[in-house]
Amino acid sequence: AIDLFVDYLQQALKSNPGLKLDAQELAFQSRQFKKDEKERYLIRTQKAAEAWLNKVSQDQNSEARKRAFERVLVKRFSHLFPPNESLESERAVSRRVLPGLMLALEQLAGAEFVQQCQVAGRNVLRNVREEKGGDFSWNEFYNDPAINDIVDDLMAVVAWSFRDTERRIQWLLNLINLNLAPPEDYPFEGPAIDTWTLKRSALIEMLRALFADFRDKLAGTDSRRQMERRYGQKACQAIQRLIENLDRANGH
Repeated sequence: AIDLFVDYLQQALKSNPGLKLDAQELAFQSRQFKKDEKERYLIRTQKAAEAWLNKVSQDQNSEARKRAFERVLVKRFSHLFPPNESLESERAVSRRVLPGLMLALEQLAGAEFVQQCQVAGRNVLRNVREEKGGDFSWNEFYNDPAINDIVDDLMAVVAWSFRDTERRIQWLLNLINLNLAPPEDYPFEGPAIDTWTLKRSALIEMLRALFADFRDKLAGTDSRRQMERRYGQKACQAIQRLIENLDRANGH
């Protein structure tokens, strides 16, 4: 729009070399510009707005593709986020935990393995998008068995590190609270965001949600057998023991 107005002024100066561009004349030329160039102005403005929206959409889609795996993992405990849970609650989880949680998972399972999960997650997202086309929705992706298997693969590896459940919970609590995201990233979570820290009961609820898929699978004969084929009998025993310990830790 500014380029168009500058062009308009240059044309006015060419047709009237003696034109004096004081404040009064600029105001007059501005009114004339809006009157004479309205349609051209609107088309240019519309195109600029569409280009900006497309850029924002592309950036958002690109970021979503990069973090496809994390989105499904976080979705499992998103019911603990505000506004579902007030940050005043002992079981509430702020989104501020996300950097520390991912750091913890990298340390427990290995950064290379987490990266492999992320790449596999992007591939699953691409396949689901291609299959669904214009009917794609994030809820379908969140419920896709393939991506949830990848999240479970990571959690199965993490479960081995919980031989001493209480000690690992305390380690996680310290690590996550030392790596909280800045409170200004999530002001919409409420006034308590500035001083919020992850509490033990909230961490346990978060872990219970991350391992929730295993609970149902271990309860069924066929699904448990499939788990044992995928992870091994000892791994399944370790996962079941962890789930039981987490339930007891929060009085479930």
